[in-house]
Amino acid sequence: MPKTISDLDAVEDLCWGLTFFGTGGGGRIETGRDMLAPVVASGSSLTLAAPHELPDDAAICWAIIVGGKDPDEPPPADELKRHGLTREVFPAIVPRLAAAVRALETYTSVKVDALVSLELSCAATAATMMTAMELGIHTLDSDFVGRAIPELPLTKLELLGLPPTPVVMLDRWGNQTIIKQAAGTPMIDRLGRMLSQAAYGRGIATVGNLMRLGDARAAFVEGSLRKALEVGAALRRGAAPHGNPSRLGPLIEITKGRVLAEGKTVAVDWRDTQPYTFRELTYRIRGTGHWAGQQIEIWVKNEHHVVWRDGTAIATSPDIIALLDPASNRPLTTLGEVSPGQPVVVFAMKALDPAWHTPEGHTLLGPRHFGFDFDPVELGST
Repeated sequence: MPKTISDLDAVEDLCWGLTFFGTGGGGRIETGRDMLAPVVASGSSLTLAAPHELPDDAAICWAIIVGGKDPDEPPPADELKRHGLTREVFPAIVPRLAAAVRALETYTSVKVDALVSLELSCAATAATMMTAMELGIHTLDSDFVGRAIPELPLTKLELLGLPPTPVVMLDRWGNQTIIKQAAGTPMIDRLGRMLSQAAYGRGIATVGNLMRLGDARAAFVEGSLRKALEVGAALRRGAAPHGNPSRLGPLIEITKGRVLAEGKTVAVDWRDTQPYTFRELTYRIRGTGHWAGQQIEIWVKNEHHVVWRDGTAIATSPDIIALLDPASNRPLTTLGEVSPGQPVVVFAMKALDPAWHTPEGHTLLGPRHFGFDFDPVELGST
């Protein structure tokens, strides 16, 4: 049976869980809540369909925003005017994504039956659900990674060699680009970021990997949205008054994960502050309690990808690395939610899909992909 979300508590659980699997990237809790809660508050429901509930010949694709961080200040109005950019055709993300899906349908003469979230994160997954609702089609209870990622190629689609083209890209001004063929998904990602710069940011609606559900099945991380619901409920239940005596007990039980450290943030060192790029920074954390005297570092490229304790790597991508607020269990993002003085819990769990713990998965989403000269650290091996 499809999973129906019809109350605000469930929306909150989902957004907390999606932010947890965002591993620091992928948007704040509020981003998803602001999209999904009004639907439920109005008396409607959100529905997630399991892949087996649709026929193998159903047409599916993903829809996501690409572009990197925007400049701190918008461009001058006269500069925009010189390029004919005087009116935003799609100021909101969901209508922009829906229009991009329709453009792909027009180009291919294929009607899309369902959307699949490219990654598991609060902004991308909530936007996928809302776009599907706007189009009157299904959202599958699956994604293609099981976590958030900084680059389009870092998915199971890439592991399986499934090309994304044709790809439609649409900016807020209504400029549309159709990529019929590309050297590969890394080039698609690069083109999207360059188009975002040309359009002065706010994200490029990007739609790709149109295919039959049966052909995509092996690339799904099935049940990942329900898993996010469960994790969000565990986080909130543990922090609730009169809840579990161990605030992280419910989370540990459902994820089989572990606390790597608790501490206080002492520095946030940015490596790159240029617009239209990634959020690249390192957190420096001084251990407290059981971890007093230990120095923790977390390497970030949009998401958390490597954790060191006293110079030794203790957790890496593809596994899930989350920073939690110790008082509320709230998953903290790399969008300014961790600053000097902020107490944090560093938590990790194994990747949702076993494909990430194969040699191919390690190569695609492990430390070497990010320029490090070491292999992924297996949780429990340190």
